[in-house]
Amino acid sequence: MTQSNASIEKLTSLVRVYSWVTVVAVLYGICAAHVPFLIGIPWSSCTVCGSTLGCVLVFHLFEVPIVSFHAFLAWYGLKRFNTSTLPSFGAMISVSIAANLAFAVFETGLLLDGLRRENPLWETVLLVSVTLTLLGGAAFATYVKVRLAASASMKVA
Repeated sequence: MTQSNASIEKLTSLVRVYSWVTVVAVLYGICAAHVPFLIGIPWSSCTVCGSTLGCVLVFHLFEVPIVSFHAFLAWYGLKRFNTSTLPSFGAMISVSIAANLAFAVFETGLLLDGLRRENPLWETVLLVSVTLTLLGGAAFATYVKVRLAASASMKVA
């Protein structure tokens, strides 16, 4: 069975939508993490640590590589995706699903710890929204991965 140009265009459009959604999610996550501090209301997560700097470094050492990977994935989907890069994009989507789920577990841990410590409501709301964004991203990435796999199983004419 061969793929038609219409099905390739449909798949390319799906990848582009996924990539733009990823760009928005990355920007949202960066803003959610940094805007409170920039407006003078720091996160309370690091107040229980012995070193605020150490806490911030640990957060950034965990989060920056994942966010950077997602930014790269979005760029790749927008600028490099085509039928010949489908296998590599599919592999990166698999990593994205795992990273989103791991990141969601991390955020859920922060959320549960914050509830235990009675953090401010704004922190709880932001953590819930980021966690839901990550889970939604994993679900959307899974859908894209299934579509990519189905497309890869067809022979391109």
